[in-house]
Amino acid sequence: MTVEVAHPSTEPLASRTRNDPAHPRWWFMWTTPGRILAIGFTLAMLGVLTAFATSTTVSNRQDALTTVLDHTEPLSFAAGQIYTKLSVADAAAATAFISGTEPQPVRQRYEQSITDATVAVTQASSGLTDEKMREVLGRINARVAVYTGLIETARTNNRAGNPVGSSYLSEASALMQDNILVDAQRLYEQTAAGVDAETSASTRVPAPVILVVGSTIVFGLFAHRWLARRTRRRVNLGLVAGGLAIAVMVIWVGTAVVISTAGSRQAKDTSAESLRVITNVAITAQQARADETLSLIRRGDEDARKKSYYQRMDTMAEQLDAYLSRKGAVDKDDLANAAQLLAKWRAADERINAYIAVGNYQAATQVALGTGEDDSTPAFDNLERALSDGLKASRTQLRTDIASARRVLSGTTVGGVALSLSAAVAVALGLWPRLNEYR
Repeated sequence: MTVEVAHPSTEPLASRTRNDPAHPRWWFMWTTPGRILAIGFTLAMLGVLTAFATSTTVSNRQDALTTVLDHTEPLSFAAGQIYTKLSVADAAAATAFISGTEPQPVRQRYEQSITDATVAVTQASSGLTDEKMREVLGRINARVAVYTGLIETARTNNRAGNPVGSSYLSEASALMQDNILVDAQRLYEQTAAGVDAETSASTRVPAPVILVVGSTIVFGLFAHRWLARRTRRRVNLGLVAGGLAIAVMVIWVGTAVVISTAGSRQAKDTSAESLRVITNVAITAQQARADETLSLIRRGDEDARKKSYYQRMDTMAEQLDAYLSRKGAVDKDDLANAAQLLAKWRAADERINAYIAVGNYQAATQVALGTGEDDSTPAFDNLERALSDGLKASRTQLRTDIASARRVLSGTTVGGVALSLSAAVAVALGLWPRLNEYR
């Protein structure tokens, strides 16, 4: 019997059927357990983001306020001291020169002002990071050395009765007014602007935190409603507990941020502005005093000095009027009679100019240096004392406001993180029983 074997090519092909998976890809995410798991994961991530955004924002605000309190404000104050004390030194040097016998208190005032300015230069040099400002500070330091040398030369010649002493004093005063104080003003304005900028950084609206927290709350409400409809349970204790944790965090951290922002704005708009205005008035007063005394030294140049003096007096009057009319200005009581002191000082200077006009320099000097009620010195000294008290009060208030704004944020970083993470844990614990129902 013969068996015929067919060629393989003639055999029919086996039917090929495609083995499709039992479920499409990502099918689990479309089931109720998958959606519950996705909701839980999303809420957990939002909780973590809330913790990160809250801690970062609060930490940045605290760092900014700490920088202002420990670095920027002391640097600005040192720059202001350089500006103020050098103006005091120049006025005291001119006063000592015209007195002839050089009263010891005036001499001590000059020396103390130079010492205070030198100390302030040292303090500022350790805090400045801007290269241009460091160059300005170095230039001030070098020129102060030249200035003191000229003053000592003028003093020596004046005591010896040499007329050339007045020329040295005029040259020293010109160096101070036209160069040193210009650089000192630039340095002070730059550092004061730094205080404003860093204080403003702690008053910005925390938009990222608001966005993240708002998203967490909205999604949490949506998740609770969806879960209630799907599981036929109106309340999920885990989601409620998480929502309460977020609500406590929002109230606590939000209140602290609002109070801190109000304190920072108070420091920037009131205390810092008061300090700046009073510093400028104090410096202008010293420069006006130098103009007044130099008019008795640089004879023949009285008109220029008189014009400069009255410009400075008008500037001080305007600044003080604006300051006292501002709501919330610091230490108004000490400066309440500043306008009267300026009027007395101006009246005394008019008497000085009247004596100079007839060539009676001895009588003019007596009015400038006298201690009578209608003389120039008492009005100037009282004004200077009031401005000094105003400077101290304004700086104290500024540092108090900044410290309070920083202190109110204490604990909110840790508390905000703890509450946000607790909310995430509470959500997970609340959703876990619902997932177990689908085993």
